[in-house]
Amino acid sequence: MSGCAKAPEGERKIDGVRFESEIAKAGDALEISYRVVNDADVDVYVVDSVPTYANGALQPASADTVYVLGSGGSRAEVSKRVFALPDDTSFAQMPAVGWVELAAGEELERNVRVPLPLEEYRPFDDDSVPQLPDPVEEVIFCVGVLDLRDLYPDGVPAEVTGLAHSDSAAEAQQIFCSDPASLG
Repeated sequence: MSGCAKAPEGERKIDGVRFESEIAKAGDALEISYRVVNDADVDVYVVDSVPTYANGALQPASADTVYVLGSGGSRAEVSKRVFALPDDTSFAQMPAVGWVELAAGEELERNVRVPLPLEEYRPFDDDSVPQLPDPVEEVIFCVGVLDLRDLYPDGVPAEVTGLAHSDSAAEAQQIFCSDPASLG
């Protein structure tokens, strides 16, 4: 497995968390395997489920749903992460991602199957995130890992199982991304 664990410019860096991933094209789908290892001295939260919409209504978050958007040039980003709230945007109910708590010393392994051709699925319908390119020539997979000590100084309450997209959520997140994989 291979992957990169660089925090983008200005993003949070969580020392001691490692990410590995592999992307393979298998017929009419992408098979993505990933592992997050928490060697930090603090519990972290790995974004594990993304909300879906059906018939105009928000559905429960699903471990099989991912965001699919542009990542510059002919690259697509397939991801499970939170996004900052776009300017001048409001929601009656803000979409929220679910997470898995990853205690210090633990690791998480997951597999995701994403149908091809990729279909755009973005957290917001504005231009706050890049649109999916046409054609898509390569893809990266990204996952968000949250350090929530600033948001919950007394610890995350047991009944809190996810987080809405917001500036504060995005600031608490390190985004880990795979190396690019060719779709050719």
